[in-house]
Amino acid sequence: MTLLREIQMLLERTYAPVSINLESCLIGEGRCAALNRLAGESAAHLAPGGRTFLRQAGDSLYVAIFYSRPVIAELEANDPRQALNERNISALITFIEEIAHGVQAALLFHEGEREIDSEAYARNLETQARVDTYLVLSKFAHMLCGDPIPRRVGAWLRRHLFDDSYRRFATPRLRARYGAARRCALGFLRHLRRLPLAHRHDALREFRALSWPGKLAVVHRRP
Repeated sequence: MTLLREIQMLLERTYAPVSINLESCLIGEGRCAALNRLAGESAAHLAPGGRTFLRQAGDSLYVAIFYSRPVIAELEANDPRQALNERNISALITFIEEIAHGVQAALLFHEGEREIDSEAYARNLETQARVDTYLVLSKFAHMLCGDPIPRRVGAWLRRHLFDDSYRRFATPRLRARYGAARRCALGFLRHLRRLPLAHRHDALREFRALSWPGKLAVVHRRP
């Protein structure tokens, strides 16, 4: 089973199945360049390692996912199912985030969300991607390190996933978007770690189904 398919199935088991196989949505550099041009100037300021493109046509959602050559080369040379380390962790985070975008966009669209070009939608998707990426990283760490994950490993994962790289975005809008998503996801994960194990799955599903204002409200009312 490919790494992409394995991660998609993990997210579907956590939330709900989606009717799209994201492996069929992968695109190359030429198609990515064309979609970037269609997306406008804002797309030029996004991180180059991975992109998820969404387009609504009638009652259908079209998804395209791009990974840069360095991201794919690193994961092929340094399989994260065998080891997590300083060489592959950044590429793996990029890889998981785009899969999470595809799965969550499909779930939201199925639930009736059509405002895919709004800032609230983008912040919702980025927040959920951070949460989902941490969950997938934790699964890999459990597999490699056993249960429970050593505290130093958990801290290392959080340090890489929740770094300050969002400050390097060229536009204030993107810095605000990714900074807000980082804070919201961290707040929810702190709450999740305090819950009994038996309650965490339901909490994850409830949080995923919320809009961006709903996610903010949940995080802000937590002690």
